[in-house]
Amino acid sequence: MPITDKSIELTSKDSHKLGAYVVHPEKNKKGNIVIIQEIFGITEHIEAVCKQYANQGYSVIAPALYDRFEKNIVLDYSQIEEGKSFKEKLEINDAMKDINAAILFNDGPTAIIGYCYGGMLTHIAASELESVCAVSYYGGFIAEKYLDKKPQCPIMYHFGEQDFAIPMTSVDLIKQHYPEAIIHSYKGAGHGFNCEMRNDYHKLSANLAFERTLNFLNNQMEDS
Repeated sequence: MPITDKSIELTSKDSHKLGAYVVHPEKNKKGNIVIIQEIFGITEHIEAVCKQYANQGYSVIAPALYDRFEKNIVLDYSQIEEGKSFKEKLEINDAMKDINAAILFNDGPTAIIGYCYGGMLTHIAASELESVCAVSYYGGFIAEKYLDKKPQCPIMYHFGEQDFAIPMTSVDLIKQHYPEAIIHSYKGAGHGFNCEMRNDYHKLSANLAFERTLNFLNNQMEDS
């Protein structure tokens, strides 16, 4: 399916202006998706993920959350410490404002999907913002810091069983705390298993997670 992509500017509730990467399908639109970045910014991988879902008939937008400090911050996947420093610098409330600006950009039902740092933010956004459903990929610190959050929409989580940052004990806590959630774990997968630009990329798990996510999205959009 042909798609069109471009960069746009959003305005958050507090009048902050931020960039966003947008991809629209040419026809047969099923709904909208907000993609939430990793600690590395709007990388080529995040753009590829946006196109992946646009190819399935969704309008997709990825807000540039680091625009709060500086425009066009995109890090290499080796720049982990720098990415962590940006993540720590960004206030959660500000991130929620910017994610909400992306949700409000398109008319119609909207889902949220986030990866790594974005997976954590997705968990929070599902509790505080209005969306049809949410999907969190290997979101860190959910069990340690954010079990007080209560997702207000159907939510799916993906975790790698070999994840150095998220032990399966944390995943078990999430399962216990959110019995309504759909939680998948992947035997051969580590942290960042969905990203072909990372050492932990695990194609088998990435493909299965995408298939599960797409079915989940399609079903929730049909019911909305």
